[in-house]
Amino acid sequence: VAFPPSLLDTEISQDFSASFYVVMYCTRQNPQILFILTRTATTQKFYPTVTTQFGKLRGLRVPVPSEVLRPVDQYLGVPYAAPPVGEKRFMPPEQPSSWSGVKNATHFMPVCPQNIHSTVPEIMMPIWFTYNLDTVATYIQDQSEDCLYLNIYAPTDDDIRDSEARPVMVYIHGGSYMEGTGNMMDGSILASYGNVIVVTLNYRIGILGFLSTGDQAAKGNYGLLDQIQALRWISKNIGYFGGDPGRITVFGSGIGASCVSLLTLSHHSEGNKTEKSLFHRAIIQSGSALSSWAVNYQPVKYTRMLAERVGCNVLDTVDMVSCLQKKSAKELVEQDIQAARYRVAFGPVIDGDVIPDDPEILMEQGEFLNYDIMLGVNQGEGLRFVENAMDLEDGVSGSDFDFAVSDFVDSLYGYPEGKDTLRETIKFMYTDWADKDNPETRRKTLVALFTDHQWVEPSVVTADLHARYGSPTYFYAFYHHCQSLMKPVWSDSAHGDEVPYVFGIPMVGPTDLFPCNFSRNDIMLSAVVMTYWTNFAKSGDPNKPVPQDTKFIHTKANRFEEVAWSKYNPYDQMYLHIGLKPRIRDHYRATKVAFWKHLVPHLYNLHDMFHYSSTTTKVTPLDATQSNGKRSSSTGRTPISTANSHGEGGGEMGPLIMPNPRDYSTELSVTIAVGASLLFLNVLAFAALYYRKDKRSRQETSQQPSPQRESKGNSAGHTNTVDETLSSQQRNPCEALHNPLHVSPSYSISQRRSPDDIPLMTPNNITMIPNSLMGLSNMSPYSTFPAGYSSAGLPSTHSTTRV
Repeated sequence: VAFPPSLLDTEISQDFSASFYVVMYCTRQNPQILFILTRTATTQKFYPTVTTQFGKLRGLRVPVPSEVLRPVDQYLGVPYAAPPVGEKRFMPPEQPSSWSGVKNATHFMPVCPQNIHSTVPEIMMPIWFTYNLDTVATYIQDQSEDCLYLNIYAPTDDDIRDSEARPVMVYIHGGSYMEGTGNMMDGSILASYGNVIVVTLNYRIGILGFLSTGDQAAKGNYGLLDQIQALRWISKNIGYFGGDPGRITVFGSGIGASCVSLLTLSHHSEGNKTEKSLFHRAIIQSGSALSSWAVNYQPVKYTRMLAERVGCNVLDTVDMVSCLQKKSAKELVEQDIQAARYRVAFGPVIDGDVIPDDPEILMEQGEFLNYDIMLGVNQGEGLRFVENAMDLEDGVSGSDFDFAVSDFVDSLYGYPEGKDTLRETIKFMYTDWADKDNPETRRKTLVALFTDHQWVEPSVVTADLHARYGSPTYFYAFYHHCQSLMKPVWSDSAHGDEVPYVFGIPMVGPTDLFPCNFSRNDIMLSAVVMTYWTNFAKSGDPNKPVPQDTKFIHTKANRFEEVAWSKYNPYDQMYLHIGLKPRIRDHYRATKVAFWKHLVPHLYNLHDMFHYSSTTTKVTPLDATQSNGKRSSSTGRTPISTANSHGEGGGEMGPLIMPNPRDYSTELSVTIAVGASLLFLNVLAFAALYYRKDKRSRQETSQQPSPQRESKGNSAGHTNTVDETLSSQQRNPCEALHNPLHVSPSYSISQRRSPDDIPLMTPNNITMIPNSLMGLSNMSPYSTFPAGYSSAGLPSTHSTTRV
């Protein structure tokens, strides 16, 4: 087209103006050009393209059904790793191949193989997941081992002020390590409202993601390595989408939160000489690496069970894995292998590499201090633990309460002798003595028992260990839930109830996964939660830079505008109560946390103490069965036999030994335990009074600069703090009883492990060579770093021989 000199000579400062005049002139000369240009502009607007390191992607611009939210550019099904198929099954992920042309990223890719029609461990699942299994099935019907894809939700740049790189929030989906997909969570609302980039992803789950032989044949943790590979892809490519690789926050709920917690403890997340840390902040919702279901301590047991069922049960582990690699994914995932209650059959393992040691040991060593962490729990997390065991409509009867506690102790502890003492002590602590005969009260305390043990205590211990050296820590307790038919009307905020508020679902109304009757209060609370979460991703402080303002929903100010979320520390233990009446409180469920953290460990060795006190006679354990086969009604006073009875007819009995009067009965053990509990609570009360009196002086001390965080926690500040803590405990022996940083040795490791668990796998065991490779050199740990990178600066392996 020939342009007139007047147009070409005109000095136009903006490209937009120049394009406008050119288009106007061209369309005047040839009106057909208008249609072509309009179609091209429309295509560029609704199908944005981005060039990554691996090739070009074509996304889709999607309007969000809300007047206050801008459209979002979605890039769905983006490959972040090569397909883990064939010989790459049970292997660490590899980077994806490049492609030519423009790859269409406008629809989801297949999810990782799973089977939700097997026996789903509902006690670990979000309430909305188990209620909507038919809806969930529509998200996972397209399955393939070629499933390592992520989805990106980026706000549009309609405003020139939005040219600044945005923070990135990477969501790790939950489930039970056996189910789930990132495709279920639409990040559009969170991205648009919070002006952040949201990424969801698929990772290998179940057998394909966490099978382990305990040696180099199949080390396990492939699902975690997938997450790390996704973070590596994001850190290198998110800048092309307008994201800031220096502000990446990983967040998740339930099992997803446990994965996030484990990622903060892995040196694979720390980057290397050519790349910085793969993420910088973590939001841990209703989960922790310290929960009993976070780590699988019996991987070999369940791997052997699987191999036997599919015809691969050979002694040599290399041959076993080779056999399993030849089986179809469908055949493997259809095997319904159930772990003990409160455990997982296939989940993260301590491999001496990705997870170098027990999570509690790693936390005590400060492995996660370089990350800002926000974490919390919901008020009634343990609903499913109780709801699946009995009919709760009319409350819980006394016999059902006793059975639930006994089953809990048997499943989690399995004491041969001391479990009676522990069981009765737990019943005592979780009985509301002011209303002990009320079935509804009993129901409430039973839910609280499972909530405290499985979620509250691990989360509080995690927060204490993270904040002990001044690392930014924020704690919350979520007290709200939407009104729906998904759970009973009497229940509190259950496991997973915070998820729709984090993703802004109330702003667009009910969905298939969240069929709630959302009110204006729900919309307001969702806006508040999204502001806190995205603020933390932006600055590491949930209070800024964006203030709480929901006047677009209510004309009046919400109560959160007057609340400043305080940092958590092990002494004040300040946390935010998230509900319709928000407030800052302290010491969340402190008595119950202290019970599980301090008293329960001492009950482990109670029967050993009694046995040690009896120095005159070693009594053989009592036989609870009489010679006639009937169970004795006595509680341990029946004479015992040193030989087995022969049949039911009162066969020959061995010599009888009367119990030593100095040996204690179960009743006396329980009495002493309860007395110790009351004494312990009195000490706590005294400590609280002393703490209040001395609070001002300690506040003045806390205003002094905290020690600088150093990698691996080896700074002088760390050493000084530890020395001061030890010296203060020596000056005051009672300090250990109420010091929130004091943890009884090995207690939580014992709590989290099953009674028949094998000892923790040590790094030496992990690097053992399979039978067929004897004589060859040891295989090196997973290498997910670029060629030529030296791992000399990585943390050394830790001993895992604690039992």
